[in-house]
Amino acid sequence: MAEIKIRHKKDGTKSYTVCIRIVGAPPIYKTFSRKTDALEWQERTQSEIRENMNFPKRKAQKYTVADIIDLFIENELPKKKPSAQAEFKMVLNWYKKEIGKYYLSNVDNQMLINCRDKLAKKHKEIPIKGQKARETDKTLSNATINKYMTYMRVVFEYCVSDLDILQINPMSKVKKLKVDNARKRCLEQKEITKLLDNALKTDYELYLCILIALLTGARKSEVLHLTWSDVDFEHKMFYFMETKNGTDRGTPMHDILFDELTKFKNQSKVRHINKNDYLFATSEGKPREFLIGKMFPKLVKQCGIEDFRFHDLRHTQASWQAMGGISQVMTQKTLGHKSPAMTNRYSHLRDENLRPTINNIGNTMLDDWLKHQTNG
Repeated sequence: MAEIKIRHKKDGTKSYTVCIRIVGAPPIYKTFSRKTDALEWQERTQSEIRENMNFPKRKAQKYTVADIIDLFIENELPKKKPSAQAEFKMVLNWYKKEIGKYYLSNVDNQMLINCRDKLAKKHKEIPIKGQKARETDKTLSNATINKYMTYMRVVFEYCVSDLDILQINPMSKVKKLKVDNARKRCLEQKEITKLLDNALKTDYELYLCILIALLTGARKSEVLHLTWSDVDFEHKMFYFMETKNGTDRGTPMHDILFDELTKFKNQSKVRHINKNDYLFATSEGKPREFLIGKMFPKLVKQCGIEDFRFHDLRHTQASWQAMGGISQVMTQKTLGHKSPAMTNRYSHLRDENLRPTINNIGNTMLDDWLKHQTNG
């Protein structure tokens, strides 16, 4: 479908704007000073578009973005980590809504840049079970926008390598936004004392989550996905098997954590736990994400601790290691930033050289709290 709009300028002259709309392609506009030129361009362009779209050997002109997203969700998404599938699908559905109707042959840099710019104006949403997500006042961060782009890049790569529909990944030339990851927020001793005291009064499992993250530098997902088989009481070790960088990591258990988890396990016997159960589980046996997603922010606010997120407990462990003169190599090992290739056997993950670091830094961070517990 095509139409020509006539516009009258202030000087009395006319201009002719051609708009061509064809299903599966974004609209095309061009303005001319003469109607004959506009008509000629309209006829030629329509003919070229139809000829390209009907060319039988070009798969990219047969599949829409929605088509390949559906194929990816059906065939590839189940291969991803269960913990990542929901977010992956949410992001792909956003792209499906925005550009799903266009054929792959019409996806170009500018279209994807427009998506990136639109994401920059998108507000964060808080999911509510059984209800529509609630929109917040905050817009998406650059890191989140880059994650959206990465997920769609994976889908396009699927078209290149697996489906042989595209020759080049169209997202490869779209620049990611600059991200400042130099966040340095960490807790001081008195803040640690206040946080742990209030957590202990609020919810024992929340208290344990905080203690694990604080004393090991574990990420949120690593804490929530700990199973009883990942806790080695005999050798006082944690085995983090679902890490962000895809490598397994073994971290010595601080003595205080050993005592607390031993007590917690004994209290949990009534649940008939087995080795594959999550430490912090819902009644349905899933990770109790409410602890960190909902309860932790409320606890931080209650304590009057400003500008602090759960991930900053990891920063706190790293910062106290730095202040304690621990080498960068040792910090990388304890936090799992970089590590050599390791097998999945727990014995290969057991690095006893890290134990003094974990114990010494833990004792320093908790010094004020331990005194408070003794005097209290």
